[in-house]
Amino acid sequence: MTSPVTPIPQARVARILHFALVAGLALAGVAFFVLLRVQGRSLGGGPDVGYVLAAVAALLLVVAQTVLRRRVPERRFDQSPDDYWGSPEIRGVSILLWAVIDGAGLLGWVGYVFTGGVAPAAAALLSIATLVLYRPSRLEGGGAT
Repeated sequence: MTSPVTPIPQARVARILHFALVAGLALAGVAFFVLLRVQGRSLGGGPDVGYVLAAVAALLLVVAQTVLRRRVPERRFDQSPDDYWGSPEIRGVSILLWAVIDGAGLLGWVGYVFTGGVAPAAAALLSIATLVLYRPSRLEGGGAT
C-alpha cells in the first residue's frame, strides 16, 4: 500500500520557484562569462547592441519596480504564508514580477555574450540583485498589514 501524497506547502513552492529563477540567471551568467573567457571573444555584435539590450533591461527593471511591485500586497497579520501564497492573485502577480526581472537579466546576459560589454553585464547583475531583493519573504512583508 502506498502512503498518501501530501501536497507541498504553497509558501515552499514560491521559495523553490524563486530560487530556481535566481540560480538559473546566475548560472547563465557564469556560463556566458566562462564561454567568453575560453573562446576569447564575443559572438560579434557591435557595442551598440550591448547598449540597447542593457537599456531595455534597465527599462524592464524600472517597470518591475514601479508598476509590478506595487501590485503585490503584503501578507495580512491573520494570514499564514501558505494562505498568502495559495492565493492565485498573489501568486500570479509575484510570478509576473519575477519573470520580468528574470527577462531583464537574460537580456543583459545576451548583450554581454554578444558584445562582451560592461553595460549589459551590469544590467544582468542588477537584475539578479533585484530578484534577490524581491524574494518571497520580502514580498510577504511583515505580515502586519
